[in-house]
Amino acid sequence: MTSSETVAAIDVGSNSIKLLVARRGEAGECIETVFSETIETRISAGISNELPSLSNEAIHAGTETIAELVRTAGSFTPKAMTIVATSAVRDAINGVDFIQSVKDATGHDIRILSGTDEATIIGKGLACDPAIEQTPEFIQMDIGGGSLELIRFSHSKIEQAISLQLGAVRLTERFIEDRERPISSSAEAAIQKHVQAELTQSGFSFLPHTNPLIATGGAFSVTRAVLAAEAGTTIEHFPAELTTHGISTLKSKLSAMPLHERMSVPHLPASRADIVPTALITIETLMNYAQRDRVTHSFYNLRYGLVAEMLEL
Repeated sequence: MTSSETVAAIDVGSNSIKLLVARRGEAGECIETVFSETIETRISAGISNELPSLSNEAIHAGTETIAELVRTAGSFTPKAMTIVATSAVRDAINGVDFIQSVKDATGHDIRILSGTDEATIIGKGLACDPAIEQTPEFIQMDIGGGSLELIRFSHSKIEQAISLQLGAVRLTERFIEDRERPISSSAEAAIQKHVQAELTQSGFSFLPHTNPLIATGGAFSVTRAVLAAEAGTTIEHFPAELTTHGISTLKSKLSAMPLHERMSVPHLPASRADIVPTALITIETLMNYAQRDRVTHSFYNLRYGLVAEMLEL
């Protein structure tokens, strides 16, 4: 594939569906972003059920969003296009219905990623981030609506990769009884206890403590954007390094608000206002468990890994 040819990747997540059109980069960057778009389309309601199922409304909304993004991607005449789905579709007992709906509407198949595949491809995306290419060893974390991915890297090689069912939608459905009200201390304690137990049982090692944490995913993008707005700047101009203290302070502030107040917080998408406190509790718990006081946010997520695969980088 030549350097000028573009490819397109669509990531069907639990909270949003995202498009990246990209090509081989120049001037030291392995990927050049041509166009990107994120549409907030939560298809994951009911993901915490014993037998999770996608509703007819979710299948319809997800299909419509994917069809729109396929049309948008097509305007760039990509040499190749891939559509992948993660936890919400992977875990749903009727995931095949969603796949067929998208096939009927777009002519494209959806590739369902296993938890390990998802973690591995996110890692490939991170490898293209020029800001961390000089970091030989680090631990990557990605929190979505349905799952949490953890990956240990050493000199560009994946040493350990796991996927845990600790996504923000999943935990919110399980532990938050009334989403309209502030988060109770008992609900927060229950989430913390559950996250700690899952991390312990997973056997994932965060040693040595000198290895930095690198974070991707919507929860971190929203956190950085909200903190940037509070500082009177934009996400691009706000430091990528987020402190545990800053995350904890924001968690306490948002958790104390009823939902309608959270929905008006600058740069906090209204469609995510119900789950952001849960995401922040999870992040804070993980960082305390890992004994880290800071984490570096990267925009180079799953979509960049998919593009890297197609470009054979």
